[in-house]
Amino acid sequence: MTQQNNSVPIIAPFRGLRYNPCKISNLSRVTAPPYDVISPDGQRQLYERDPHNIVRLILGYQHPSDTDADNRYTRAAADLNQWTKEEVLARDDAPSFYLYEQHFEVKKIEGPQKYIRRGFLALRRLEKFEDESGRGSVRPHEKTLAGPKADRLLLFKSCHANLSPIFSLYSDREGTVTKVLKPYFDTPAAADFTDEQSVRHRLWKVTDRELFQKANAIIGAKSLFIADGHHRYETAVNYCDWMKERYPDAPANTSFRYVMMFFSEMSDPGLLILPTHRVLHDWPGFDLVALEKRLVGWFELSRHPRADDKGLIRLLDDGQKQGRHLFAMGVPGRDTMTVLTLRREKEKEVSKVDTAILHNVIFDEMLGMSDDDQKDPRYLRFVKDTREALAASGDKGVNCVFVTNAPPMPVLEEVVATGKILPPKTTFFYPKLVTGMVINQIRPDELVTI
Repeated sequence: MTQQNNSVPIIAPFRGLRYNPCKISNLSRVTAPPYDVISPDGQRQLYERDPHNIVRLILGYQHPSDTDADNRYTRAAADLNQWTKEEVLARDDAPSFYLYEQHFEVKKIEGPQKYIRRGFLALRRLEKFEDESGRGSVRPHEKTLAGPKADRLLLFKSCHANLSPIFSLYSDREGTVTKVLKPYFDTPAAADFTDEQSVRHRLWKVTDRELFQKANAIIGAKSLFIADGHHRYETAVNYCDWMKERYPDAPANTSFRYVMMFFSEMSDPGLLILPTHRVLHDWPGFDLVALEKRLVGWFELSRHPRADDKGLIRLLDDGQKQGRHLFAMGVPGRDTMTVLTLRREKEKEVSKVDTAILHNVIFDEMLGMSDDDQKDPRYLRFVKDTREALAASGDKGVNCVFVTNAPPMPVLEEVVATGKILPPKTTFFYPKLVTGMVINQIRPDELVTI
């Protein structure tokens, strides 16, 4: 647990830098998804949408003529400074929490289902994933890669700002903080727009000191689970270390010791995890016959028509509700999927998360894939759409396709609490948090207080 100190808050308000409604009337034109899900075509479209789109800060163009003095990071900093100077971006006068609500719809077997996810944006004091005790109170569930962290650190050092929030989850079964937040969601929003994915985003600016104190006392004393933004969180820690070298006498509550986070309670009814499927391709020496012989020792095998995608999803969902661990395998040239259900006697030997079973038992033990191989796009592709995954078995070089369930939140919470790191793309919290609604500027002379 993180030690509380009244003069050094763990959770705190901040003066958000936001698009000025007098200059920008439609936030859907200037906001964007997180940088790591923007395709080259998506990047181009966002660039063309508006000259002040946040993509120019989080994922600027790279040019062959780039130099140390003129590159995507220096241009991002120049744009940020210029937009602030022109008051396209304006900083709020008072430190605030920013309540954030997303309305969205998901197509399910039984039909479209509507959700509302709620939480709030605030600062969280930084700490490493592992502290002196070997366990930090900020818990990851995925391993990070050096490349993305180096990229984000260069951007951080240039802009000195949190351009997009870390998505974190906390447990508050009594709903103490949720009850305090609830009345604000019934008041007029400071921002309200719908993006091209038909997700409605609403934001409220709250300056209630009692709320700040309650959140700091309750959430600040709890462990946090990072749902999305592992690379950005570790980058914030690295930036903090870099700033501490530059400002060794800076107080413990200096702004660079904090990071902007979105906080959502784990039992929020709008918290939705969708599955991410696996497409194995071009794996050297892949032998389907040998693999299927080994599968029998670990799994009960049954067949299901490939064309019946809805029936397959229902079968996997029903199996999960019955406490079974299962996923489906499709191979080129077959019109059926092989449903692999973990044998009861093997359950104590493996993780409670289906994707971990798939990676540890099949990819690692049976196919001999290392951790690096399992992240390598030359061999493994991650697909969110079930029909796209099913159709992928016809693609050139594909060895087999695995259609999976998303992990239930209680199982995920239990596994992460033990410190276990899960395979990449185990979770897909839908929808992504939008980038550009609020920015946190970091100034070494500013202190974070309640």
